[in-house]
Amino acid sequence: MKKFALVMLLVIVAGSLFATGEAEKVKTYPSEPVQCIIPYSPGGGSDILTRAIMKYIEMDQPLVAVNIEGAGGMIGAMEAYHSKPTGYRILAHNPMDVVSYTLSGQTDVALWSELETICFVVDDFNVVSTNKQSGWKTLEEMVAYAKANPGKIKWGVTGSQTVNMADTVRVVEALGLTGIVTLVPYDGGAASKTALMGNHIQVETNSSSDIRSSVKSGDTIPLMSISSDRPKALPNVPTTIEKGIKVSTSKPRGYYAPKGTSPEAIAYLANAIKKVVDNPEFVKTVEGLGLQANFVEGKAGYDKVSAWVTELTPFFKQLSQGNK
Repeated sequence: MKKFALVMLLVIVAGSLFATGEAEKVKTYPSEPVQCIIPYSPGGGSDILTRAIMKYIEMDQPLVAVNIEGAGGMIGAMEAYHSKPTGYRILAHNPMDVVSYTLSGQTDVALWSELETICFVVDDFNVVSTNKQSGWKTLEEMVAYAKANPGKIKWGVTGSQTVNMADTVRVVEALGLTGIVTLVPYDGGAASKTALMGNHIQVETNSSSDIRSSVKSGDTIPLMSISSDRPKALPNVPTTIEKGIKVSTSKPRGYYAPKGTSPEAIAYLANAIKKVVDNPEFVKTVEGLGLQANFVEGKAGYDKVSAWVTELTPFFKQLSQGNK
């Protein structure tokens, strides 16, 4: 009986020590620097945003940027997916790109659900624009010219199997321009904007953050924002909803962690990032980048993206069939 009591005592003590140790691990997180994978080259939108967050974030350990670029951001995303869920490696990404990798068939992994959503921090918006050479000031002027001159307009889009392309296909269809304008895919917003400036294309769908400087200089003329509300950076530009076009996919940018990362680590990171988004200086910084501060916690962000997946799946099937 005494031996049994002794064994039970040892079990209780061991369990208590284990629980204390686990609690201490949670309590002391983070105990080392947290790496943030940026899946694009230095100087891009995700890179600039993350470095702005690094400037203002307050954590017990530093947040360290690691650029792992390639394949339109998919290599970095897959690197995060394959990382151990320790809480010390996270991913900065555009959720709509994360969705497009799967819907376009580039990977069989449903990354939007196989990564833990920490939070979204800003909204970006796709904008339909032209150049100053065209002479068009409104969407209606562009549409009228296109219908009077079939085949004359080339319309640039970032990527061929992306949410940007799916949005553009739907907008073109709603405007009655299918088969009248030619869609030209580009590898990134910078390439598309350069083509527009050189008049190699006459219209483009590009991010508000990518065109902010050329809009300011007057070289790019925004005609319509693909959104439900007017972006703060473009308050005078009408939206698709205002024009009766039922396409309004915003482009949030946010943060992910490998599946299985502890809820405590996720909460710590989300809270630290939220404090940054609530900082007026950060808000001013991102607005200068053509972005709009908008903190969305992980579960709400995941639910929003899941709804977009349902909405966009048939359009990606259409794009896939068109490429065969």
